[in-house]
Amino acid sequence: MENHPSLTLADIAKAAHVSVSTVSRVLNQREGSIPISQATVERVREAARRLGYSPNPFAAALRTQRTGVLGAILRDLGDPFLSVLVRALQRAAHQEGFDLLVGHAASDPSTAERHLAFLLNPWFDGLFLLGNLPGDAPLLQMLTQRPRPCVAVACGTQMALPAVAIDEEAGTQLALDYLYQLGHRRIAFLGNLEHAGVRERLVCFQRFVQERNLEWQEYYTQHCHSSRSDAAAHVRHFLALSEPPTALFCASDLLALGAMSGAWQAGRTVPEDLSILGFDDIEEAAEGFPSLTTVSQPVEMMADHATRLIHRLIEGGLPKEDACRVTVQPELILRQSCAAPRV
Repeated sequence: MENHPSLTLADIAKAAHVSVSTVSRVLNQREGSIPISQATVERVREAARRLGYSPNPFAAALRTQRTGVLGAILRDLGDPFLSVLVRALQRAAHQEGFDLLVGHAASDPSTAERHLAFLLNPWFDGLFLLGNLPGDAPLLQMLTQRPRPCVAVACGTQMALPAVAIDEEAGTQLALDYLYQLGHRRIAFLGNLEHAGVRERLVCFQRFVQERNLEWQEYYTQHCHSSRSDAAAHVRHFLALSEPPTALFCASDLLALGAMSGAWQAGRTVPEDLSILGFDDIEEAAEGFPSLTTVSQPVEMMADHATRLIHRLIEGGLPKEDACRVTVQPELILRQSCAAPRV
């Protein structure tokens, strides 16, 4: 509801039968030497609602230096995991007393920079970076030049900012240990290496292959753009090899679902001909057939940690560097897309 252009505090005071100073104290939530009864508070608020008044956080910022508004830059709205994350973050922000405005970078560095330049103004108490954004280096430089409370969420574990991230190594280890225990020795990797977290998963994957002395071909590791069609094309390539992998670890559920489609297009079945394991546990992972075995990122927990962290940064807390980084633990979700390899 928008304010009526001619509405004044005097109008609200007249409607509520109180003084203008009382209206000001109630609407701006200011304490005074004389307490205001709850009945009077409700009467003022009801009059304000009836007349069409809504507070202007940016006007309030001139007095309090706070707006109660947080900003966020989202790497890609089409990424189903990030879409779930931003919804969880909005809920968590509301519980902490903040509103959240989101800018969509659309995986474009110049768009990300424009959004960041806008969010670094005093209208916003702090901001989130959601997902490993394109052009990280210029963004970090802007944050250095115009420091604001900022928390990176799901940007990998090496981000040089206060951050909330999944334990990438633990998640990858869970996935690969499970495939190994099922008997797989030819395991392929598929992921978008533009993303920091995916690059960390690949390092863990390569180490696992070496430590377990797995059968290996150079083509078993593939960079894949974050689209189902690209993932499907890569899987058709895998399955056409003279020694195709028996299992595929995908660095996101989106790619895993595309890979399942690619296997079907190649006339193969999952998990009989190819086991497929994802990462994220998006909603669709449990809904397809076969349902997707995956590594779950606890989105609600990540959002809660991120919001509490930025709140404390805004209040001037967290003097220790270690306190500014939160690593959450993943969980392996067993479903139907993995099985022992055929003999």
